[in-house]
Amino acid sequence: MDIIAKGGILMYPIMVLSIISLAIFMERMYTLRKEKFAPVSFTKMIKSLLSRKAYAEAESLCQENDSAISRITYEIIQNRTQPWPQLIDIVEGAGKREADKMGRFQEAMSTITAVAPLIGLLGTIFAMIMLFNVLSGGGVGDPQALSGGIAVALLTTAAGLSVAIPAQIFYYVIKTRSDSIINVLEKESADIAGIISAGYDDEVQKDK
Repeated sequence: MDIIAKGGILMYPIMVLSIISLAIFMERMYTLRKEKFAPVSFTKMIKSLLSRKAYAEAESLCQENDSAISRITYEIIQNRTQPWPQLIDIVEGAGKREADKMGRFQEAMSTITAVAPLIGLLGTIFAMIMLFNVLSGGGVGDPQALSGGIAVALLTTAAGLSVAIPAQIFYYVIKTRSDSIINVLEKESADIAGIISAGYDDEVQKDK
């Protein structure tokens, strides 16, 4: 707290940004897990049901499972009679909605990365103004006043960078994990759409 007090009032928003960035990182690391968005057990079971054209059972399984892939699969099943191009559009639309959920707080983390060093820079400018005021008031020989201004400049700049650098790392870690899950969802969604489309084509051929 002594360092914060010496750094001046701008240390407080920097400290708040630090807490927010850490909270976002911890929440995203807990939330962005592959098993939560595309459980392996669900994908295996749903593919088995769809291969057997057990659409009613597949719909029930989707409704029981609260995951991104289950919601995407449910939309695919509901629109399984659509031509392949339209079905792909539906899959992409459902996937985009789920991807948007995964991108939650990424913009906030990016903003913290940009804003924190700017606040530190603002603290440096205030400190320099204070130093010039001391110098203009004939305080050249007052080392305590000069060192106080320099301390504020150094502390706020260092604090801003100390928040921005980890926040930038947090951002890329979150984005990488999010992109990895999105790739899994795209692959599984395409596989499921392909199974459903093939099953529907077989039904059409039999009717003919």
